[in-house]
Amino acid sequence: MLERATMTRSGRCMPTPSRLARALAWLLAFAAAAGRLEAQPEAYAVDPAASRVRIRLGRAGLMGFLGHDHEVEAPIAEGRIEVRDGDPTRSSVALRFESARLSIVSGTEPADDIPKVEERMRGPEVLEVARYPEIAFLSSSVRTRAKDGSRAELVVTGTLTLRGRPWPVEVPLEVVREPRELAARGGLDLNLRDLGVEPPSVAGVVKVANRFRLEFEIRATATGER
Repeated sequence: MLERATMTRSGRCMPTPSRLARALAWLLAFAAAAGRLEAQPEAYAVDPAASRVRIRLGRAGLMGFLGHDHEVEAPIAEGRIEVRDGDPTRSSVALRFESARLSIVSGTEPADDIPKVEERMRGPEVLEVARYPEIAFLSSSVRTRAKDGSRAELVVTGTLTLRGRPWPVEVPLEVVREPRELAARGGLDLNLRDLGVEPPSVAGVVKVANRFRLEFEIRATATGER
């Protein structure tokens, strides 16, 4: 059956309700498809073997000169980065670490001391790995400070979950993005007490400094997902 247009009193043709419904449905479908296309980020999988996260801990206390600085390796268990073309502020970062795998960097501590230092670091005084086996970072926002071609300086705000508690952090980093790869590097200073950890000490005279340096180099490869 042919549809007839409805005539108004002024003589204008008005589309029938069925035509209006089809047009509205088409517009809604188009808008939904456009929204899905716009919302699809490019996903990158972090390469743990090509990435590095290190924690540099200093000394404090009356006899601090007798102690040793500590350098800790924090291997990334897995990570994912999502980048939105044209709008890096809507990108995201998620990283996961296994706390038991944090270890003293070889050569930065006397070899005989490493097992004792690692045992204490993984114990209830610091990481408490038996109770909290994972450390995680999840971004909540990204801010662009500068951009030049494939390079960008960003500030990533997010939550660091340590010993089961969330802590807000801001991470400045420099990102280089290639067609299939992404590299990020940066560093920041943090305080152990701000993360709920009391700096360990030996006899109250030699202890780890409250302030420490976190440095990282992360490489990731595009997964092809959108």
